[in-house]
Amino acid sequence: MTTASRPLYAQLADTLRAKIAAGEYEPGSKLPSERALCETYSASRNTVRLGLQRLVAEGLIVASQGRGYTVRRPDVLVYNASRSEDHDRRISAGVDAWVQDIREQGRNPSQRISVSIERAEPHIASRLELEPDALVLVRRRLRFVDDQPWSSEDSYYAYEVVKGTPIAEPGDIQQGVIAYMASMGYVQTRYVDDVTAAMPNPEQVNELQLEPGVPLLIRTRTGYTDDEKPVRVTVTAMPTDRNVLRYELGGPKRG
Repeated sequence: MTTASRPLYAQLADTLRAKIAAGEYEPGSKLPSERALCETYSASRNTVRLGLQRLVAEGLIVASQGRGYTVRRPDVLVYNASRSEDHDRRISAGVDAWVQDIREQGRNPSQRISVSIERAEPHIASRLELEPDALVLVRRRLRFVDDQPWSSEDSYYAYEVVKGTPIAEPGDIQQGVIAYMASMGYVQTRYVDDVTAAMPNPEQVNELQLEPGVPLLIRTRTGYTDDEKPVRVTVTAMPTDRNVLRYELGGPKRG
């Protein structure tokens, strides 16, 4: 399809996208008003709005009520998924691995933790090898960076395994749940990650303060003991505009 045959709103989106890429509109800066864009490109208000909406859906710009459109400011932090279960690293840091990762990037992390007892959904029961509708304990964490909601993490445990332990209480565990479970005899030595993408539901949009068009990266991790018993399922939801999920494979290079 030639440029001339493309819809006018798509051509307008192409032009603005190129200007953003070239730095004419820098991250955090405001785009011209809809009226100004109509005059500059001899386009109707509907054409301009459709073009802007395409850039919103692509995650390049943000629409704010009463403030027009702003170029999205890149603010991405790295979550090292392959080091998150490193027992030695947790012990030396004395804090949760995610907390340590964020601190190392010069930011201030915090978490809000809640606990509930629920009937396991089928996909959770299957991963934990539980009977359908078995009771599970869920530890939910809403994670903040510099007091801004950043990601969420829900961990599921067989209720009979963790009832009556600090894991069942809505507070942080200094050495981390993984280390505490190891002290209970549940040493997790193998992990299986499934990583998918999904659009957020209304609750996630509100909880994570998501902009329109931003999908979530969903990592579902199942932790196994030496005897291949699954003891934990953790579902982490990370907005793709602010998180990098990193895996390190292989050992360090040796000179």
